[in-house]
Amino acid sequence: MKLNKIEHTFSSMKSETSDEHVLVISGAIGEGGYFYEGTSATDVRKALENVKAKTIRIKLNSPGGNAFDGLEIYNYLKDLDAHVIVEVTALAASAASIIAMGADEVIMRTGSTMMIHNASTITYGNKDEMLKVHEYLSKIDTSIIDVYKEKTGLSTDEIKEMLNNETWFTASEAFEKGFADSYETQTKEEKEITSYLNSNYSISQKIDVENEIKEIKNQISELQNQEVKDKSVNDNRLKSLLF
Repeated sequence: MKLNKIEHTFSSMKSETSDEHVLVISGAIGEGGYFYEGTSATDVRKALENVKAKTIRIKLNSPGGNAFDGLEIYNYLKDLDAHVIVEVTALAASAASIIAMGADEVIMRTGSTMMIHNASTITYGNKDEMLKVHEYLSKIDTSIIDVYKEKTGLSTDEIKEMLNNETWFTASEAFEKGFADSYETQTKEEKEITSYLNSNYSISQKIDVENEIKEIKNQISELQNQEVKDKSVNDNRLKSLLF
């Protein structure tokens, strides 16, 4: 699927109200080229190499770009001593979603989306060269799967199916699948539960607890539905007696 161009913006600034450094990444990921400007791994590294803030907040809106730049930024963020937060302000697609996975905390802002898919390229050549490109892209896909697995705790087969289908997530769906740690439209109680789970549980434990919570919610919903049905039956019986 072809994505519309997002205007390139790259800025780095110290917050005036807290010990936080803010980085804005908008537009394509990569060195750029004749047709577009982009934010490269070198740009990010230079912007943050002398930053001493305890928290680095990245406001991300990107349709993706170069997978290798995305992977380099991902690993660079993971190595930072600061607490890294990625806010997806509109879109984190393709290579941009890889960048988000490198954060300690991923927040999906209201109305934002995330997209993951298999690696792609443009090439030409004979059949042997095409086979080499196929092998090359397959290896990139394997690397990308490892990134998503580490963040989400999902299985290889689950993520592979998502990549094959070019999967788009709403803010809540990204959270439910483990690609994000929170989303803005959560209730206060849901945010408190999410914060507690992120602080006290491993990924696998968090998934188990979240599944238990979902099961309890489903049971409560079933009981509430049954109460409504029972009330409806009783109301109908009462009406038949009165009339």
